[in-house]
Amino acid sequence: MTHSSSALKKITDLRPSDHALFVYLTLVTATYLIWIGLLKLTGPEHQQIEFWLGNSPIFSGVVQTLGVPLTGVLMALFEVPAGILVLLGLKDRRLGILGCLMAMLIFALNFLYLFTNPVWMDALGGFPIIGSGQNLLKYLSMFAIPAYILGHHMHTAGKEQTANSLKKLAVFASFAGIALVMGWIGAMKFYEFEAQGIVRLMQSNFLFSWTYQVWDVQGASNFIGIVEWVFLLLLLCLPFNRFLGGLGVLGIAATAFGTLTFMFSVPGWDADSFFPLLNRTGIFVLKDQFLLAAAIILWRNY
Repeated sequence: MTHSSSALKKITDLRPSDHALFVYLTLVTATYLIWIGLLKLTGPEHQQIEFWLGNSPIFSGVVQTLGVPLTGVLMALFEVPAGILVLLGLKDRRLGILGCLMAMLIFALNFLYLFTNPVWMDALGGFPIIGSGQNLLKYLSMFAIPAYILGHHMHTAGKEQTANSLKKLAVFASFAGIALVMGWIGAMKFYEFEAQGIVRLMQSNFLFSWTYQVWDVQGASNFIGIVEWVFLLLLLCLPFNRFLGGLGVLGIAATAFGTLTFMFSVPGWDADSFFPLLNRTGIFVLKDQFLLAAAIILWRNY
């Protein structure tokens, strides 16, 4: 084994401690829920509530009965306390358990929009050509994060069987969620609509702008799609080969970290306002912190 490959293997064999991972996942989940929850009180988010809930057979009646602003208030009154309770779980296990259950419910309900709302691009043949639903694909890996935190709480409570079941659920959801995002969104990169759609993101970013100096718009998008598929194929090796799978996890983590930089290069803040108000790009990109967290869960548990 060469010196470089030996050094790389040492990196792929490193693992964070379970407590450090618990604290990190708690901060990620709490920050997101509080931030997104408070945004439900703003005008731009009211438009999103009307679009997603108003077109959902599950929630359209709620929006029609209560109206969009009041629906936004109720959502905020659920999401913000959920985030606060998750955060308080660092000191009080019982509060953390309640917060995790609320967070899991929030992410599961959002994932349901994939099956209830018009997210397919009919002009391109419909399923599996996904448009606005790309945002929804991330909720499976997002669901994994509070599930893992909940497993940690169960472990400290001495409920090992429940803790192990939750941990297995979280690892599976992390694996499946990442595969769903990398495989599906990676496939969309080979379509012109997606190639055109990411130009604004990539051209302004120091990590990705160079691709347009090498390829045209479609070629740069194809390159990103190929890279995402390569990392996915490596990830699929994880249950059988820690080294190859570890390279895949590292690549996916780097991809998630890279897309998070769009928050500052695009930027992700509301053009008519300021931090912490987010535009649609900002909200889409913010979810990638969960993709990174899900990758770290896999890194820890394989």
